[in-house]
Amino acid sequence: MEQILNNHSHIMELIGAFLTGVVGPILYLIVQKYLQKEKNKSRDIVKENIVSVSLINNELEEIREEFKGDRVWIAQFHNGGSFYPTGKSIQKFSVFYEVVKAGVSSIAHTFSSIPCSLYPKTFEHLMVGEGIFIPDYKDPKVATYGLKGAAESVGTKSTYLVPLFTLDEKYIGNIGVDFVSKKKRLTKEELEHFQIKAGRIAGFLSSYLINS
Repeated sequence: MEQILNNHSHIMELIGAFLTGVVGPILYLIVQKYLQKEKNKSRDIVKENIVSVSLINNELEEIREEFKGDRVWIAQFHNGGSFYPTGKSIQKFSVFYEVVKAGVSSIAHTFSSIPCSLYPKTFEHLMVGEGIFIPDYKDPKVATYGLKGAAESVGTKSTYLVPLFTLDEKYIGNIGVDFVSKKKRLTKEELEHFQIKAGRIAGFLSSYLINS
């Protein structure tokens, strides 16, 4: 009789362990999925997007005013279709955020769904975390990383570019300050402050991409 009770107790322990170790986590995932679904139902995606865009645009306007720039913009990478016949994604970039000084042309429509393959030198340099600083496109001693033609087509005389990374170090785009009315050479302190601002904006973008 004692042996039967011991066996019964052992079986109950196994059942308890099974419920705790297997059923418990499964039930937790089911409940978590349900709660997330209910949370998503109550989200106003349009409102969240408008708030995010407004926040980033305000940051860009602050940068433009601080450095007396004519145009400040953010370009991000995205999937722009696929190659035939492999189906491999075509990597492109577009200017998604932009603020401009009155009387200065916008570049958002010009730089929309542009294949990354057209600017290999640019992205090769930026993807390792290095900025591109071009105080004068006409100076033959300054490396322009293949950007001179694009800059001249939109009237840009000086450009300062900084790459944007997520918290887990994924390269998601670039932020740029353009000077159109006249060229300008930013100081070392100004460049350092610009990079700090870029890091702050990268944080906003990372948060938005994760939660969208």
